[in-house]
Amino acid sequence: MENLKAARFVIATNVFLIVIKLLVAIWTGSIAIIAVLIDSIFDLVGSLLAYFGVKKASEPADADHHFGHGKYDSLASIGQLALIAIVSFWIIAEATKRLIEGRKLVVGQIELLLMLITILVDIGIVWYLTKKATKTLAIKASISNYTSDIAQNSAVFVGLAASSLGFPQADPIVAFMVALMMLRVVFKVGKETIEELTDKSPPRERLEKYAKEIMKVSRAKSFHRMRARVSGGKVHVDVHVQFDPKLSIKTVHDACRKIKQNIKREFPEVSEVLIHAEPHDRWQKGAPKFGS
Repeated sequence: MENLKAARFVIATNVFLIVIKLLVAIWTGSIAIIAVLIDSIFDLVGSLLAYFGVKKASEPADADHHFGHGKYDSLASIGQLALIAIVSFWIIAEATKRLIEGRKLVVGQIELLLMLITILVDIGIVWYLTKKATKTLAIKASISNYTSDIAQNSAVFVGLAASSLGFPQADPIVAFMVALMMLRVVFKVGKETIEELTDKSPPRERLEKYAKEIMKVSRAKSFHRMRARVSGGKVHVDVHVQFDPKLSIKTVHDACRKIKQNIKREFPEVSEVLIHAEPHDRWQKGAPKFGS
């Protein structure tokens, strides 16, 4: 629910930023302003994708999706990043063209003040998402994007100020910088999203910490085939745990429940722990503890 509120907040502030940047773009004709304006428009589209992605990902499992809808969050993130990449390459091409042609800008104090307001609004968005929202991939994409926007709008502010002082080349140079910042976000967050969509396991060090919690339960003799994947920003663990074959079913069941509780309590990122209980064979050698 909190993530849905955060998504709605981002959509509303995006509309506000678009209006401000549109006014400055019309008044100055700055390619750097046009760049961040288009970026904000795509941010709005991306925010809508994030909203519906988070909403869909929060739906419980059903008859057709036995493991829930967490991957929809990743799909929303991919859509948002694809839009950012498209506009980045367009900005690079247009900025290069204007840098070669050369074009003077007329920039006043009102335009500079409006750009300063956009910087403050972006800072507010990042603060809100960091403090109020759960870090799903779509929300992470938004935080990274708006953190980048703070740097982008600051650079545009400096570029406009330089243009007003007689250095028109500053505008396309800043636009080029903005495009590179946007592409950096695409590669950074895109890598995490692709890793989740391809079921990449959490780091080995993290799995070893989960394993320690398993072995803290006195009834557990050993474990093997520990596997984990990330879905919707949450970790799902699957592990085979071995117990003394003389134990009753109830005792083994209670031990498995304790293992699940311990792992989920110590590691909030874990949302599911699936345990396969097996009889312990003390003569078994070379059984892999991690992976299949």
